Amino acid sequence: MLNYRGPSSARKTKTCPCQLELRSSHPMSTFKSLSKKFVKSSFFQGFVAQAIASYVRLVHLTCRFNQQRSDIPERFWSADETFLCATWHGQNVILPPFWHNWRTLKVLVSKHGDGEIVARLVHNLGLSTIRGSGAPKEQLHKSKEKGGAAALRAMVRALQSDASVGLTADMPPGPARVAGLGIVMAARLSGRPIVPVATTTRGRIVLGNTWDRFMIPLPFTRGAVVWGEPIYIPRDLDEQGLEEWRVKVEDALNQTTAEADALVGRLSGAARQSTPQEAGS
Repeated sequence: MLNYRGPSSARKTKTCPCQLELRSSHPMSTFKSLSKKFVKSSFFQGFVAQAIASYVRLVHLTCRFNQQRSDIPERFWSADETFLCATWHGQNVILPPFWHNWRTLKVLVSKHGDGEIVARLVHNLGLSTIRGSGAPKEQLHKSKEKGGAAALRAMVRALQSDASVGLTADMPPGPARVAGLGIVMAARLSGRPIVPVATTTRGRIVLGNTWDRFMIPLPFTRGAVVWGEPIYIPRDLDEQGLEEWRVKVEDALNQTTAEADALVGRLSGAARQSTPQEAGS
């Protein structure tokens, strides 16, 4: 015996489109969506960049900075010669005010993540940008990720014209303080030297949950800016030669960083153990 329900009963099994829309529009998911859009908005990114730039200027004006070997970059500035200004990630936020604002410096900034905020911050501090990323240590010829190849060409063009280039030698996701090959390749192809520089302050907040242990400098304390000797990369190098010079760049940056830390009373390792207490700010 057939059980015929009729068209009316069949219609009861269907779900109204408006009900589907209402079910998917949960208040919390809507809030998260709107929050994400707001964070990515031009207004929010511009506001954050301006706030950070104002804070950087405050730190620069209120800290007592001890600058070592500032004659090194000044020699290039006076001769209108370009160079690669190399730092470690997480310790370069207070460097822009020490750059002569009548000299062009283009800072390499990632196209992804918080790159847009960083780019706006750099512009607010009077510098220019190159968007992309360098080649990590493991990649010698494969630097296309995040615009790496295009960024390398842009850096070489800038260095061979009238602009120095600022970039971090290490790259996310780490490890921190391990130099990549991008900076070595840029120096090799352009014929311009790498000048390592380290900046720090006695009072600071270190974000331990970030891969680079990002340092937030505090105002009204002591600070240090240490420039290293120029590093000229030979043009005729094989992969082994590039790796040897990469290590030299890495060592030079670690040396300038250690010197900057010592100048503000932040000694590490055995030196810290032999010091009863750090100098006050």
